[in-house]
Amino acid sequence: MAREDEDRFETIAWVYSQSELAVLLSLLAHEDIYVLPIGRGHASVAWGNTLALGGIEVRVHAAEAEDARLLLAGIDRTPFRRGVFSDNRLVDGLIMVVLTVAGLFVPPARIPAVFVAPAVVRRAD
Repeated sequence: MAREDEDRFETIAWVYSQSELAVLLSLLAHEDIYVLPIGRGHASVAWGNTLALGGIEVRVHAAEAEDARLLLAGIDRTPFRRGVFSDNRLVDGLIMVVLTVAGLFVPPARIPAVFVAPAVVRRAD
């Protein structure tokens, strides 16, 4: 039973942003805390599915979990206050609508190339 407790990992966070995950992993690595980011590989390939996966689960060894939680408690959680494309919310909304409408159009057909046959040389009889 004691052996199982030595190998136990605990979840300390669920992360939905690749940039936030990178900062969190580097913070924990700086403190020599081993981290298992469950789902990181899948999210790096199909980042659009991160929300459907429930985020990237950040797990640490049970013996280091309390230290990791203390590090997380010291992080300033100021929310992101800037717009996505512009500081003006109206312009932001307009750009998002234009991009959504543009994304709904069907892409051009994949027409294969047409090769012109070489001209046949006619001999004068």
